[in-house]
Amino acid sequence: MLPQDTSAQIRRFRTARYSGAWFPLESDRDATRLRIESILRADLSDPGGRLKVDHSGPEWLGNREIGLSYAHDQDSVLLVWTLDACPVGVDLEPVDRQTGHAVTELAERFFHPTESAALKRLPGILQTGAFLDLWLKKESVAKLTRKGLVYSLPLELDRLAEIEFEEPALLPLGKRAVLAFYKKPIRA
Repeated sequence: MLPQDTSAQIRRFRTARYSGAWFPLESDRDATRLRIESILRADLSDPGGRLKVDHSGPEWLGNREIGLSYAHDQDSVLLVWTLDACPVGVDLEPVDRQTGHAVTELAERFFHPTESAALKRLPGILQTGAFLDLWLKKESVAKLTRKGLVYSLPLELDRLAEIEFEEPALLPLGKRAVLAFYKKPIRA
């Protein structure tokens, strides 16, 4: 059961392309799933139960094409959905995220060689921010394509002509986030 004051903690936003909500991460995963479910059921008018929310996230089982994605960090959840048959992927990180390793070593290990080399050429003070920008995009592509990080980490993002990125319409202080969309809706 969700606490009574949850609606005050939810910050909703809407653009012509997508809708979304930010809210605090619950300490209990089931409570977070319930909150995701309640937000989506209300916004998508889903009394018939076409929405499924489980450990892998939200999924729409109805006949209408809806893109759903969410991400969380240590204290926030970002939930995004589209109504135009356009899948969406999202990732979220705190601005002050520490990697625990030298970002150039991580990039060399996980990113495309061109991206790793470009990161190494940056002044040290800019490397962490650039690394996190790439990481956010690669995570959002993993969610967009539903192929995971094994697929998206080695990709050279500049060569993905069919995917575009943007920041969410509402970005709380101290957070970085990226949305990934296909430039043209994918039809089954």
